[in-house]
Amino acid sequence: MKQCISTYFYKRLAVVGLMAGTMVTVLSGSTTPSVEEMWAIIQKQQAEIERLQGLVESNREEAEQAQAVATEAKAEVAVTQEQVEATALAVEEIAGGSGSGASGWWDRTSVGGYGELHYNYYDNASDSVDFHRFVLFVNHEFNDWISLFTELEVEHSLSGNGKPGEVELEQAYIQMDWSETFSTSAGLFLMPVGILNETHEPNTFYGVERNNVEKRIIPSTWWEAGIKGNWRLGNGVSIDAGITSGLDVDSSGVIRSGRQKVAKAINDSPGYVARVVYSGVPGLQVGVSAFYQSDMAQTDTAADIEGLLTTGHVDYSTGGFRIRALYANWDLDGTDSAEAESQWGYYLEPSYRWELDEYFGDIGVYFRYSNYKYFSGSLKDNEIYEIGVNYWPTNNVVFKADVQEISDSDELKSKGDKVINLGVGYQF
Repeated sequence: MKQCISTYFYKRLAVVGLMAGTMVTVLSGSTTPSVEEMWAIIQKQQAEIERLQGLVESNREEAEQAQAVATEAKAEVAVTQEQVEATALAVEEIAGGSGSGASGWWDRTSVGGYGELHYNYYDNASDSVDFHRFVLFVNHEFNDWISLFTELEVEHSLSGNGKPGEVELEQAYIQMDWSETFSTSAGLFLMPVGILNETHEPNTFYGVERNNVEKRIIPSTWWEAGIKGNWRLGNGVSIDAGITSGLDVDSSGVIRSGRQKVAKAINDSPGYVARVVYSGVPGLQVGVSAFYQSDMAQTDTAADIEGLLTTGHVDYSTGGFRIRALYANWDLDGTDSAEAESQWGYYLEPSYRWELDEYFGDIGVYFRYSNYKYFSGSLKDNEIYEIGVNYWPTNNVVFKADVQEISDSDELKSKGDKVINLGVGYQF
């Protein structure tokens, strides 16, 4: 528009200049032109003026058309902007709505899980294959400081009357982050003891089967209902402490069978759990934990069984090398058998992991020595040497193989001196 107006004034000035130039030429001539010559000059000038006026008029019409197009486009933009704003308001109203049918939850909900298939070969018994675990996580953030964590597991593929498997709710708790250094968990959660009880996805540990010390002494996977707090100190120290439902161990003193799994659990005698972990050095974790229950028998009609579990562990890695060591001990008082009153175990596990290449992933080898005693009808004195390999084509998928050499009076002895295990697992 501005360009058209400028052109108009430039051309007006050109006309004036032309006329002035012509008059100067005429007046500066040595002879006075005749009337016919003056008339010819005037006609020529008039034709030029008409031509220039036509150009100005054409430019004016183009400018008006451009202005009309610009006005129409501006109106269309305004309408489109109104539509966009209306749509945005509708989306915000739906996403931020309240009530059971509120949308937008998917932005704050995550789904995950893991699973593992095992094949076990025995010298003197039938081989077995078992999809040991299929687990789903469903977690939800209600806001920036309150979250829900859940874990649902199917064990041994098939559950029901007379079937080998179970459907279990292993976690369902509300976590509230009161500050950057303190949070609480209330509901059903994994007990903060040992190494594997809280972190046991198959791609996170060596060996097809979970180690027997954290299966027989620490009855992993072990969960209870209750409330606990977590304090994260600035020097690499974290502290967990809570009060929970307890075990229901009969007078024989068999620990693992005392897990009630929060299924209409008797809770006459609650449990108390605490853990301290130090991880202030890169690659290092050192932890100690304790669980105490004044009456693990959970009934007034039987003798009280007072129980104290203490554990300590070290987990250190540098480069591809890693070493884990754990010790756990039960002190029981009040069992039918004196042999059951002290049950303990430890293991030592060095390993090394390296990258094959970026495409094929990593491979790792390990050795584990375990020594433990647990009570099951009699005191089982166990010593196991184990060697194996893990292959991770990607970090969340693992293939495993191991060989166990069984010594002393381990209950697996009847199945042979050696056990070969194969497995595949995943996490997502």
